[in-house]
Amino acid sequence: MSETGGSGLFRSASLTGRLVRTYLLLSALTVLLVAAAAYEGGKTALRTQALSRLETVAAQKERYLNLWVEDRKRDLVLLAADLTLNSRLPISIPDLNQDPAVLPEYTRLSIFFAAAVEARPDLSEIMLLSPTGGRVLASSRPAGVGRFRTTYNFYLKGREGLSLQSAYPSPESLRPVMTVSMPLRGQGGELLGVLAEHLNLERLDAMVRDRAGLGETGETYLVDSFHTFVSAEIIGRNGGRGLHTPAIDLALSGTNGKGAYANYAGVPVIGVYRWLPEYRMALLAEMSQAEAFDPARRLAGQIIAVGALAALALALGVRLLSRRLARPVLEVTRAAQAVADGDLSARAPVLTHDELGSLARAFNKMAEDIQDLYAQLNRQIMERTAILQHARDGIAVVDRRGDVHYVSPGMERLFGMKAHDITSIREWLDQAIPGEAERRTLLAAWLQDAETPEPPERIIHFRGAGEESRWARFHMAHMPDGRLVMTAQDITEMKASEARARHMALHDPLTGLPNRQLFVDRLAQALKHSRRTGLHMALLYLDLDRFKAMNDTHGHQFGDAVLREAATRLASCVRESDTVARIGGDEFVVVLSDLAEPANAAAVAAKIREALLAPDLPGGLYLAGVSIGIAVSPRDGRDQDSLLSAADRAMYVVKRRGGNGYTFASAPEDA
Repeated sequence: MSETGGSGLFRSASLTGRLVRTYLLLSALTVLLVAAAAYEGGKTALRTQALSRLETVAAQKERYLNLWVEDRKRDLVLLAADLTLNSRLPISIPDLNQDPAVLPEYTRLSIFFAAAVEARPDLSEIMLLSPTGGRVLASSRPAGVGRFRTTYNFYLKGREGLSLQSAYPSPESLRPVMTVSMPLRGQGGELLGVLAEHLNLERLDAMVRDRAGLGETGETYLVDSFHTFVSAEIIGRNGGRGLHTPAIDLALSGTNGKGAYANYAGVPVIGVYRWLPEYRMALLAEMSQAEAFDPARRLAGQIIAVGALAALALALGVRLLSRRLARPVLEVTRAAQAVADGDLSARAPVLTHDELGSLARAFNKMAEDIQDLYAQLNRQIMERTAILQHARDGIAVVDRRGDVHYVSPGMERLFGMKAHDITSIREWLDQAIPGEAERRTLLAAWLQDAETPEPPERIIHFRGAGEESRWARFHMAHMPDGRLVMTAQDITEMKASEARARHMALHDPLTGLPNRQLFVDRLAQALKHSRRTGLHMALLYLDLDRFKAMNDTHGHQFGDAVLREAATRLASCVRESDTVARIGGDEFVVVLSDLAEPANAAAVAAKIREALLAPDLPGGLYLAGVSIGIAVSPRDGRDQDSLLSAADRAMYVVKRRGGNGYTFASAPEDA
């Protein structure tokens, strides 16, 4: 019986094996066919969807490009108006044998252009060209002054009206550049020159290459008509010049289209390409085929995985025909239901040593893994909660109506409020922002950002605990459930450091007075104010008498103390609206505004002379007097250079007379 039973068991196991193997083979074929059909259908749908998204992105980038160029044209018109209305243009045009780079009026204009370029990163150069011959008279790049641009398209068209020269290789860098230009005309319509701005295409390309909405491998980029990439990032990877792809070649031939092809790096992509005739550039938006079709591959893989699991489950059903196998299956089912209901400690008893026993053990192992994973997730939640509780940055969750759902302790510490005091954005602003107009502006900005897919970062000045003035950097992001998460970082110290840095850049470190840079700006403002009001302004040029002798005799520390004492006394002799500056060594300048008569400057000079003649000061210090030269605008000059020169000459007249006095540059009123 043992042999017969054993033979029967073998035959039964063999038949079960054949049935299971046959079933699994048929199931595998069915699952593979379904997966292949799903993959091809999904691939087609994804290709259409991806191309539609790329077309939308390309159209958006083209709109951004158009808006950017129009803004640059408006900036040029405003600059031209500023040059003509504020009389910044030199009166005469230099002869060919004169070098504009050494003429003061054109040097000042070049400095003005350089300051404008530094303040506007969208520009790489501003230049003024002569009305005939195309000679560069002033430029933000001094090396280009004096060169000729006679045959350049932007110069020829700029003589006629506001124009844009589309992308062309720069002679200096061989990088693509675009130029806007326009004529400068006098009151009688005569051509005074051509004003031109070279645009910084790296800034433009950074905007174009923004990957928003393009996934991990998507990118947009610009190529000029010489097959040169505008993007510095792409140049670093590929050389950037003379590269060809089917899309680039079609776009540069004036064709708009889309399709699948290999990109400049040889990667299979799907893309959209456009020809921009106004700028003579091609705009391309591409995404790798691997990323675009990845959902279809994952869908096919899921179908195969689910189908395989289903086939295994049905194959198991073949073996469940025997009633003796019912109990193990029921036990596994009971344990699985308990786990599904939340009891992660439930386990299935191992009643047999066959396949069902292995299934029970596998299930128990899976339940243990789930329990461990759940415990790990709980630990991570506790860790994240602890991090959130102790984070210095503030975090808040709000809905689109402005109701606050959550405020982190960091946000409470930053604003000096409790969570129950911050129930809505409006209440928050009412408590943190002192000004009504500023509150309305910030509320309008917040409502706008709540509807913007990629809200910008904002810097907010607010009132913290104890009414102290504070600054914070805010950023808003959209959550999947439609709510918004706001993060805030305290930048008060950074703002204070920036203010200290600005003060150090514009003030003398020894005396605390304005330095030469700030003095030049104050003097320019005073001259403008004088011309506008018709009142006089005076410039006093001061040099301490016998300072070098006392410095050599007593040492530099003594000299520094003398300079600080002189600076304090000088500041006490003038009005708050006047400017006292140290421009080097023992030389000081004073700018006096709103003088009804030039003689009023003499009263201030006399007061200064009296204050700076102090032979017996605490600590052994002494002041030996001061020589003062006075220049009055407009009598002694209408610009900074002429006034400084006149005041300096007058000061040396006093020096030659023995010092400790003052004199006017063009009048005999001395003391």
